[in-house]
Formats: sequence, structure tokens, C-alpha cells
Amino acid sequence: MPGGNLNKEIFLNTVKSDVANGTTNAASMLKRSCPELSDAHCDDIIGTITDAMNVSEADADKVSLVVTAPPSFSINARTTMNVVQSMINGAERNILITGYSLSSYFSELVDTIVLKSQRGVFVKFFVNDIDKQPRFDKILRYKGRFLKIYNYHQEDDKMAALHAKVISVDQQQTLITSANLSYHGQQGNIELGTLIESKQIAKQIDDVFTKLIFSKVFSEV
Repeated sequence: MPGGNLNKEIFLNTVKSDVANGTTNAASMLKRSCPELSDAHCDDIIGTITDAMNVSEADADKVSLVVTAPPSFSINARTTMNVVQSMINGAERNILITGYSLSSYFSELVDTIVLKSQRGVFVKFFVNDIDKQPRFDKILRYKGRFLKIYNYHQEDDKMAALHAKVISVDQQQTLITSANLSYHGQQGNIELGTLIESKQIAKQIDDVFTKLIFSKVFSEV
């Protein structure tokens, strides 16, 4: 960056402030530090820095709190039910979802998942001990090319379970939560989770489950 006497941190913060407030303080600061630069050259430098900041912010991971709480409890956070519905309804390419338990309350979104798969959205549904979960019967009827179901069942350790509650869509958005796919998980309990908008995290999660499939920890149904 031009200007050996220019404090870079202060200068970059001034650029951010100019963008937010429509001011030109950074240009004046750069001109004082580098008087040999023309006004046009200063504007070009600041424009390049601004563009770089915008790209960096666009690529940055975003994390937000997702909460299930009693109806009387008010909190400044997105609700689990709304986030789950929005993610599944908005999925365009792929869905990765885990189900420790699945209740009839989730039946409408099951219909959406089936419909999505029939329209070419690739769904991977990871299930805990599917033989003990009659609510998965409908999904099983529609398994096929775009709807894959993987079961976790441990003969050696009866207490072991698929306890992760994860939904990841389009390799972009990932919800990691304590909430099951049930009424109380979505509305009645107190549950906490995070919605992560990150291609890297989504890929890591997909890689984890892919390795578990290849290691035969999960078996395709």
C-alpha cells in the first residue's frame, strides 16, 4: 500500500466508514500521505480496496443462532421450524439430512423432500435404526436414484446411535442443531442450533458422511 507513514488499519477503517457514510476522508488521508499521487490515482486505489473488501465480505462465512423455545418466550433469533422449512423448500440441487427420530408432525416436509427428489434434487437421508421408525415408511416407498436412504444400526453396541441433527442444502447452508424432526424439536422444547452459510463447512459435512458410507458405518437401505 502506498505511503510508508500511512497507518494501514486506520486507513482501511476510514475506507469502510466512507463506504457506509458516503464520505471521502480516505482519499484526503491518502493524498496527505502521498502528495505525489493524483486525485484520480487516489480514487483508483480506494476503489480497488473497496472492491476487495466487498469480495471478502461476500465470501465470509455467516453464522446465526437458531432457537426452539416456548411460544411465550421472545428472543432475537430465527426459529428452528422456520429455518428447517426455508432450507428444504428452497433446496435446488441437493439435501443432506439426518433423522434420529421422525414424527408425523414432519410429514408435510417429508412430502416436500419426496417431491424435490422427483424433480432432480439429490437427497441423502441418514437414519438411526430405521426398523424402529415406522414414520420412515413413506420415504422408503420413494427411494431411488435421487433419494438415497442410509441406516445406522449397531449390533455390537445397542446404546450407540446416530444422534447428530444436521440439514445441509445446496452445499451452501448447514443447520446443526439439538432439535429432532418432531413437534417438540421444532416448537415445544428448548433447543439451540446454528445456521452456517459456508461452502467449506457444507463440504466438510458431506465428506464426513461420505466417508462413513464407504467405511460401512451406514448401510444403504
